[in-house]
Amino acid sequence: MLAEAGNPTREWGRLSNGAFACSRQLSWWLHVMTSNPTEHGYLLTLRREVEQEINNYVYEVPDDAIGNRMTETAVADALAQMRGSLIDPYWVDVELRDTFTQIVTSGPAHRKCAAVADDGKGMVLLFDPIEKSFVLAQRGATGLLTFGVRGDAVGCFLSR
Repeated sequence: MLAEAGNPTREWGRLSNGAFACSRQLSWWLHVMTSNPTEHGYLLTLRREVEQEINNYVYEVPDDAIGNRMTETAVADALAQMRGSLIDPYWVDVELRDTFTQIVTSGPAHRKCAAVADDGKGMVLLFDPIEKSFVLAQRGATGLLTFGVRGDAVGCFLSR
């Protein structure tokens, strides 16, 4: 719930101000991406928005989280790696392998997504305009394959 536009309330639970900003940005991206997704200007806008998400990222760990918290240095290093991995976005065909059904299907589903970051180690961060989310994909023998890691740009990239 929102007390007023742009101001999250305590009822929001685990979402941070950064997550709210990401939600608004995702709505804006969706509008831009579906208006005419082949236009170069839209892809450049997508990159600027990802850069803004990196700059505004706030690392938060829920109280009931399992595992060890990342140090401030580790988070800063990971964000620097992400900045260094940003590329000029381009449209690419991706094989969807997010669900069990997609994995066992003989004719895999494909979708055009916008590649926005490449870590140079086989992982590519994509924006999926149909699912309205970012998705991590791995380079395989047949091209890029998703494997179920979806969400905001920073969260997906840091999960590598």
